[in-house]
Amino acid sequence: MELYVGEPHGPQLLPGFTWRALLVLLLGAAIVVPASIYLSMLAGGTLAGAAAFIIAVLASQLAITFGAPLTKQELLIIYEASSVIASANAAGIGFYWIIFRMFYVKNPITWAYTIDGVPIPLRVPSWLAPPLGSSAYLERTLFHPDILAPALVYISFTALFLIAELAMLMILSFTFLEVERLPFPFSRIDAMLVDTLSERRPDRVKFFMAALTFGAIYGLFVVALPYVAGIAFIPLPWLDLTPLTEPYMPGALLGIATDLTPWAGGLVVPFEAGVGIVLGSMATWGFGNWLVREYLPGVFPEWVSEYRPGMGIALIWQRSMFRVWFAPQIGVALGLSLVMIARFRRSIAKAFAALSRAIKSPAESRGYPSMLILISMYLAGTTGSALLHWYLTGFPLWISLLYSVALSLLIGVASTAAIGETGFSISLPYLWHTIVYFSDYRDYPGWVIMPVLAGTQSPGLTNMMSAAYLTQTKPMDLVKAIVVAFIVTQVLGVLSLDLFWRIAPIPSSAYPYTLFDWARIAIGDSLLVTRSIRIDPLVLLTSAGAGAGVVALLEALRLYAGVPISGPGFVVGVMTLTPYAASVFLSSALSNLVLSKVFGRERWMEMRSVVAAGMMAGYGIIIGLSIAGLFITKSSWLWPW
Repeated sequence: MELYVGEPHGPQLLPGFTWRALLVLLLGAAIVVPASIYLSMLAGGTLAGAAAFIIAVLASQLAITFGAPLTKQELLIIYEASSVIASANAAGIGFYWIIFRMFYVKNPITWAYTIDGVPIPLRVPSWLAPPLGSSAYLERTLFHPDILAPALVYISFTALFLIAELAMLMILSFTFLEVERLPFPFSRIDAMLVDTLSERRPDRVKFFMAALTFGAIYGLFVVALPYVAGIAFIPLPWLDLTPLTEPYMPGALLGIATDLTPWAGGLVVPFEAGVGIVLGSMATWGFGNWLVREYLPGVFPEWVSEYRPGMGIALIWQRSMFRVWFAPQIGVALGLSLVMIARFRRSIAKAFAALSRAIKSPAESRGYPSMLILISMYLAGTTGSALLHWYLTGFPLWISLLYSVALSLLIGVASTAAIGETGFSISLPYLWHTIVYFSDYRDYPGWVIMPVLAGTQSPGLTNMMSAAYLTQTKPMDLVKAIVVAFIVTQVLGVLSLDLFWRIAPIPSSAYPYTLFDWARIAIGDSLLVTRSIRIDPLVLLTSAGAGAGVVALLEALRLYAGVPISGPGFVVGVMTLTPYAASVFLSSALSNLVLSKVFGRERWMEMRSVVAAGMMAGYGIIIGLSIAGLFITKSSWLWPW
């Protein structure tokens, strides 16, 4: 059966979550999670797709060696669940933030910030960090009696988050895969990779191996030689063009990504989405930064005063984000949420009606639970977290309920729609902090711990579900694998953090990324808690209206006038730094306007996912080998930190 013949929902779905897949996931997690946790504290990254691909390839080859090849469905489960495992970073483990709070209350800088005259560290309760003077600060272990209360709090919120996200995953999957049937372009990369590993068609293998070779060679020069041998040829993660544009557009953030990921992903992004992404990014970080500095200095005076000639991409991003785009990004994303809810209102209603009939006709819903169960799960996770947050912090319950119950749905639908059409998600940075900012709350805990916001992970997981449909894999098997991967990752993550903390203090030079990242977070939290960052409600509301208007206008022009600009793509661009947006656009244009003519449109539409998967596979293999080299070099000497 051809993978992309007809609709991406094959008539027969086969199981993939077998004992063999489970064994591979458990063994892979035992190796990958500690390495990924360490890498996130070493350099701020994770193993992600590199480890997932290596696990899938090794499992496939071992199974062939023993004469029992893995099925396509088993490979899909292994690859996608391994992606969940390999994407684990230290910040995704709740216990990591217990260690951070212990650093926060001991940091002399945070004692300079006060709430109603009381230093912030004195407002940190014992359920966020052990009391000052506790021996836990000296013993450096997560298995200390004084850490039990914070541990229970984070475990509770993590469990409620998992329940709510699983409900959202199944609701969104049925809505946008069964009813609306969005393309989810990036899911085809995963499906094609799995299909190539399992079926080994000569034409696909040829394209795949050529792309893999290119990805490996590129990774050798961009990743391996600079990080292992100290020989740099190409700057990573981007080529900074701001020195060239500064004389003409001071403040503009311009560059080209040198990481291969956006280039490979752009091959499967529709052209109108690529155009929308680059226009949205340029309107924000490029022309936007320059225009507000030159012509709106009174609206954003902090940005004008803090900008200095010679700033590169990183500094311009940090300062303009806090001083200009903090509130507008949230507003624009909310505007997209409203438009997507309105656009897909009939599909959402149809999906809910179809799910409600799942008890009588379970085959029609691909085995999804009934609507009653899904709604109960969703409300248990969201409402339960709001109640727990109110009990712990005293923050107004009605605000927490609106945030967790209502905004979760809006964000989940909008983000899934964006991924389904463009391949890229949207995010709402500092959304909870903005809500608390406009409240009368005058304490610390309610700022740094928040109710569950479902719909943040489920859109990306829905992309995985699309790959499951494309490979004729039972969607509920993928759900089970995701649950196992999440739980195993959390457990191994806690054990890994405890081990690394025992080896050396966190932060320390043994984990260099935490040295500046924790300082940044501590200062950012202190500025927000004391309301030292200005958030103009007029800017927030105006940007929400403008975002909704722009998305609606662009979608109308695209649908009725044929203008190749995607509305959701534009909003994704607002959230995307210009180097990555430019790379996605250039790659999308190359794919849709050039390569489709060179190879023929039908053949290229089939092979572009193979090429993208091959590029990322080769790049991922080099990243994995480079990380192994880093471990070897770091293991020779640890002291002093």
